[in-house]
Amino acid sequence: MSRIAIILVLFFVCYIGVSYYHLSKTLPAGIDFQGPVHRVSAAEISFLRDLTSVDEHGQRLYDQEIFSAIFTMIGQAKRYILVDMFLFNGDQGNEKACYRPLSAELVEVLLDKKKEIPAISIDVISDPINSVFGGASAEQLDSLRAAGIHVIIADLSSLRDSNFLYSAFWRIFLQWFGNSKKGGWLRHPFAVAGQPVTLRSYLALLNFKASHRKLCLADRPQGGMTAVITSANSHDASSAHSNVALQVNGDVCRDIYRSEAAVAAFSGSFLFPEPFDTLSVNAVNDDQAVDVQLLTERRIKNACQRLIMAARPGDAVYMAMFYLAERDIVRALIQAARRGVMVKLVLDPNKDAFGYRKNGIPNRLVAHELRQKTRDAIEVRWYATHGEQFHSKMIVRVSVDGQQEVILGSANLTRRNIDNFNLETDLYISGSQSLPIMARIADYIDLIWHNRDGHCYTLDYELYAEKSLWKTWQYRLQESLGLCTF
Repeated sequence: MSRIAIILVLFFVCYIGVSYYHLSKTLPAGIDFQGPVHRVSAAEISFLRDLTSVDEHGQRLYDQEIFSAIFTMIGQAKRYILVDMFLFNGDQGNEKACYRPLSAELVEVLLDKKKEIPAISIDVISDPINSVFGGASAEQLDSLRAAGIHVIIADLSSLRDSNFLYSAFWRIFLQWFGNSKKGGWLRHPFAVAGQPVTLRSYLALLNFKASHRKLCLADRPQGGMTAVITSANSHDASSAHSNVALQVNGDVCRDIYRSEAAVAAFSGSFLFPEPFDTLSVNAVNDDQAVDVQLLTERRIKNACQRLIMAARPGDAVYMAMFYLAERDIVRALIQAARRGVMVKLVLDPNKDAFGYRKNGIPNRLVAHELRQKTRDAIEVRWYATHGEQFHSKMIVRVSVDGQQEVILGSANLTRRNIDNFNLETDLYISGSQSLPIMARIADYIDLIWHNRDGHCYTLDYELYAEKSLWKTWQYRLQESLGLCTF
């Protein structure tokens, strides 16, 4: 064997080794976390939603609750605030509409709070995508730092590589070059008028990984802590999206804090000391109690599978989802429908992305498979988007015995989101259907499914029904190899 051949073989072995190691390596401590079940009063937890629709003249109508609740939390805090947001910037892509300046609003309330109470501890965790992986300024985060607020950028290199074939090349040859905020010669990928970025930004972006969590934690005036876990980003171009959230008080907030402390630790930083000197009292009346549990990363997948697989004839499984593609979840839905479970899905048609058109992958192809393999037993409706996205991520099981389970948060049901690649945070809750929070979630589902109140929220399946063998194999190959953003 020639010297060149030996070198090529050694390189190939090294490349495969790096790729395999970072695909399957041990996760940092505290990741892939499932907290204990906390039994809390139904009065200590509430469901929030943002809904976008259009009137008969084509004008957008907004009904938004999530960031109003977050801003109220921050405004009432006295000792501690923690914000973890994937997207935290004012970029609008190619969208021409004038959206809500949501990122600037969040910055303003945080700065106002710091000015009001200089001694307050504020931690902010976010993703390097906001600076295009170090190739541009992150205006919102920079302004927080300048005011003395503790900002942490998650170290994504510590996570597993979803796009493992490319990421091995990036780790061996490219990561050592760093990046430069001075900008470069390539168009900003997320803002048409944004600062040009370097080639290094695009090369880092191709790793397709994210600290994708979306949450806020703060102390309460009456003692203890409160938290919002949501699917919504503090991002101007996302401000018109439809989203969902849960706000909860009590001991589960400690689990949220500790799961966030793990991210800070493997990112080479820290959170301010635990602020939990007084916790909310857990429920003692079982008739008015809700079970609450924190889930992150693959534990979200496990819980979703259990929820679907536990459904029996007469039960119903509802889903409101931006992306649905993970194969185990798809198979579980098919099996549930075949054994007599009513399955109803509201999905984003995957046609809009910040002013750009998408091709329907993966939802339209997954929806076709679900209906084909169950003889249309699984019902699908598409959310009626008009430039914005149906960005909700929620699955609900309603049992014939009167119980209701809900899993809600940041995670799409895709390989990247729930197979230990991205950082994700969801809450699992369970309780009687008669409780106000469960009734409100059921009302939300009924509202968008039946287009109540004279608004058009969802559309018939046939409008975006699509059968394409080529696109089916395209999305499956993309997801299995990590060659995609979903």
